[in-house]
Amino acid sequence: MKICVVAQRVPYPPNKGEKLRTFHQIERMVQLGHDVDVISFSESEQDTNDALALQNHLQINVSTFPLGSKLTRYASALIKQQPVSVGAFYQGDVAKRIDDILKNESVDVLYLTASSLGQYVFSSSHFSDSACKVMMDFMDVDSDKWHQYANSSSWPMRAVYIREAKGIRKLEQKANAQFEKTFLIAEEEVALFRREVSDAKPVNVMGNGLDFSAFYPAENKSSDATSGHFLFTGVMDYKPNIDAVMWFVKSCWPDIRRALPDAVFTIAGMNPSTEIQSLNGKNGIDVTGFVDDILPYFHSATAFVAPFRIARGVQNKVLQAAACKLPVITTSMGAEGIHFASEQTMFIENDTQGFTDACICCVKEPDTAEAKAQKGLDEIKSAYSWEQQLKPLEEALGAL
Repeated sequence: MKICVVAQRVPYPPNKGEKLRTFHQIERMVQLGHDVDVISFSESEQDTNDALALQNHLQINVSTFPLGSKLTRYASALIKQQPVSVGAFYQGDVAKRIDDILKNESVDVLYLTASSLGQYVFSSSHFSDSACKVMMDFMDVDSDKWHQYANSSSWPMRAVYIREAKGIRKLEQKANAQFEKTFLIAEEEVALFRREVSDAKPVNVMGNGLDFSAFYPAENKSSDATSGHFLFTGVMDYKPNIDAVMWFVKSCWPDIRRALPDAVFTIAGMNPSTEIQSLNGKNGIDVTGFVDDILPYFHSATAFVAPFRIARGVQNKVLQAAACKLPVITTSMGAEGIHFASEQTMFIENDTQGFTDACICCVKEPDTAEAKAQKGLDEIKSAYSWEQQLKPLEEALGAL
């Protein structure tokens, strides 16, 4: 079939969150013999270069469209009474391109990779009569993410986030009711969607997989494993990541350092906020910023911490840590959607004392930590290849 994928960000290189997920979906479509085009947006020369690299890597057509100034896009969304998320990725030429696709039925499947992109389809006068099938990967329940932001914020941002949650929820409801297929990343997300958003039509679970050639256990652990080297990875201007790290540093790290005076905490990830940057070099904390290769950081760590209190969906970083046979200390929210997450495969602690004690245990009781890490590695290898996780997508396309 002819498939057009619309992505908010160029899904290449597959080095974070939605880029990783969308890239592997596109790759799987190509492997199945479909003719795939990609539409995405550009804000820099790097985006254009990444699009060309994706095009060459998969031998597909990738088109990027430049976004205007953020102020103009956000103001336009407010004037039109749309969610700011819609305005953030609105581009006139893309609207015309999608309208043309629906009008002329030039593709068999239009595949959208975020709830906010649904507005392009709903704005087209040709959608209701088009034979083109529209599918959407929600990934996560975005409206609930905005509600979480609101609950953890004060005025005026609380009001902004509440407005966003309401607008995105309407888009989620329409997509669920009117699109051919919709997907979420985990059973927990589907249950939340049915409870809080809509149960008009079933939503399909399509999980994230892992590239085991890119993430694997270290042959030899470094010497600082005995003193405690804790790791967090992620884009460090993203609110849930910032919240997780700052809670860990303020609530848990002082007691960890008292028990383990030589312990180190590495925060590895691009775009660290001012708040995160201010931690660098203090009390055994290292903020790296962007790194070319994250694998050595997993290999040198004693344990991986995922202290999430605001989150949605499956945390890829936790899967990566498990594949590297790292003991994982996480909250219930960080473990959400991971099928093998249990007390046998990782430390799951939601309060300060429990989280702190689990980190100390990883160093002082290495056999306990090793047993959990080995069980996690065994479990992830048995069920988390991308081919296995993307079967719902393969089946949905095959049924058309």
